[in-house]
Amino acid sequence: MGVSSEMAKDYGRHIPADTYVLDAPGTLTADLPGIQNLDHRAAPGRRGGTSPYIPGEAGVGPGHRVLSPETCPVVRTMELANRGTSRVTVIERTERVLDEAESRADARCMWRAILALLYTGDVVSASAQCARLAQDPLWAGSSRRHDLLTLLQARSSLLLGDARWASDLLGSVLTHTMPGSLESLAASWLVEALVDLGEYERAHKVLLEHELAGRLDEALPDRVHILAARGALHTATGQFAHAIDDFTACGRILSAFHVVNPAVIPWRSKAAFGALAARRFDLALALAENELIAARKWGSPRSVGTALHAVAVARRDETSVSLLDEAVALLCLGGARTELVRALYDLSVMRVEHKDVTSARRHLEAASVVARECRNTFWSDRVTAALERLSAARDIRGLTRQEVKIAQLARAGYSNRRIAETLFLTVRTVEFHLSNVYRKLSISGRRELVAALSTDMS
Repeated sequence: MGVSSEMAKDYGRHIPADTYVLDAPGTLTADLPGIQNLDHRAAPGRRGGTSPYIPGEAGVGPGHRVLSPETCPVVRTMELANRGTSRVTVIERTERVLDEAESRADARCMWRAILALLYTGDVVSASAQCARLAQDPLWAGSSRRHDLLTLLQARSSLLLGDARWASDLLGSVLTHTMPGSLESLAASWLVEALVDLGEYERAHKVLLEHELAGRLDEALPDRVHILAARGALHTATGQFAHAIDDFTACGRILSAFHVVNPAVIPWRSKAAFGALAARRFDLALALAENELIAARKWGSPRSVGTALHAVAVARRDETSVSLLDEAVALLCLGGARTELVRALYDLSVMRVEHKDVTSARRHLEAASVVARECRNTFWSDRVTAALERLSAARDIRGLTRQEVKIAQLARAGYSNRRIAETLFLTVRTVEFHLSNVYRKLSISGRRELVAALSTDMS
């Protein structure tokens, strides 16, 4: 079953489709990378002497300078993380490195270790490691280390749902000259944060300022993150075909590095939402289910929850609500607050479609709390608008004028007898009308009337 027309329109409907069109999307491949084969167990981590993909350090594909595991023990750990099959081992190795004083003095080693920790889903620990480094005089006194630390702090904040703080950090670090490998990474993460905040015009401006809006040079470092950020902006602004192209190009490059783990970049689930909005339902489901397989192998609550969200929305069948319920629980467990807001929002849409308006309202209210905690006014406003629409829909969904009057009095605390006296009715008639109100509003009784009825109902 395909996605509902309302949900399909909801992705990217906030800005007209022709407002921001990036100059050229990534090239769409005929065979989607990773769709046919996720089993990379037989593939060595560094075929042909190729280094593992590490953000801020990588070139465009196989064949660039080999990073030696002997030089930095985290190199092998990053290989395991990229393959996405040994999360416990990655956690153990990363923690050992982070506890060593010698490693803390090695800026590149710490960069890799904290990135690996972020991949495992332990973003709180990664953030704590950043706070510890910020107190280290060796890191505080070096501009190069400061830039690395700022990027790690920003990425941690973004993954924890504080896109506002992440955008502030990334904006500040981009005000001065940085190495090309870090500049493009910082710009792409800034675009991602701005998309989360609904600041699409500013995100597009960042791409233009850093010459990332058109066709990308194959020698440009971290093209995968640029493509993923561009894909997110395309989806948000209604350019769904461009979004699919950019996410697919991102996946093709990651595949060349043997990166299967969606914790590196969840490009399949992101592309799935673009495909849904483009009404390419089979493609969306294939992408989402493929990512779920990889996410379950890795085992990070964030990754599994993100993939489950995409699968639930793409399937649109009798399993969707339970899958999305599970996604919400995992995203909450993983501290993925931005993804949690989105999942709660979509879950509320599904609940409305199943005539469970009470649950829909509860999910939206939970989403509102998380969005406020994240200081994300874009999502706060969006959820508030959805709550208002839900209230309006409840009010006009079939209550008679008499039922409206009785419901308002009951909400105000009037007893059935007092309502009967006020409206010159029998108690039995009041009870009959209230039963109809509860049924039409999909609520269980009087205690839910306050939440179920809008304050301006008339």
